[in-house]
Amino acid sequence: YDNATDSFTDQHHIQFSFKQVYNRTDKYGFQRTIRKYEANQYDDPEGYHYSITERGNQRSIQINPHWEMEKRLIRVKLSSKTGASIYAKRKIEVEPVFGNLKANLAFKRLSVRGLEKAKNELGIILMAGNLKKMMKIILSSRQQSQKSSWKNLVNKFFQLLFYSEVSFVPAT
Repeated sequence: YDNATDSFTDQHHIQFSFKQVYNRTDKYGFQRTIRKYEANQYDDPEGYHYSITERGNQRSIQINPHWEMEKRLIRVKLSSKTGASIYAKRKIEVEPVFGNLKANLAFKRLSVRGLEKAKNELGIILMAGNLKKMMKIILSSRQQSQKSSWKNLVNKFFQLLFYSEVSFVPAT
């Protein structure tokens, strides 16, 4: 971004000049102010190729100044000592859970919309991950002690399932 000319330049050296300011209202009624920048027109073939879309329209970018300010604020917070320590804990505590869900349970995205439905679906997925953990614990204890019967293993599984706070089931 060049503050003096109020323009952006992309990696292909195409300059985007300020075109207009407009308001956009989302489906919740929240209004956002957007600044639109359009690619300058070029005579040379290479610049022309990067300044238009596949449909032949002039390329444009929309910037939400409020959102950009919020992103800068978050970057500052994350780069501070306190923010870095909190982020380091997140990598240890939270990220492996979601990595396991994505890689091993093939859960890449929610199939429902709405907060309540999303909570329910995520609860089921997290419970599946917890069930997998519990079965791993049970099977490892079974290998350690071959004397225990299948009935004892099933009882142990249900004790872990219902009497621990490991599983997550949202209130319906």
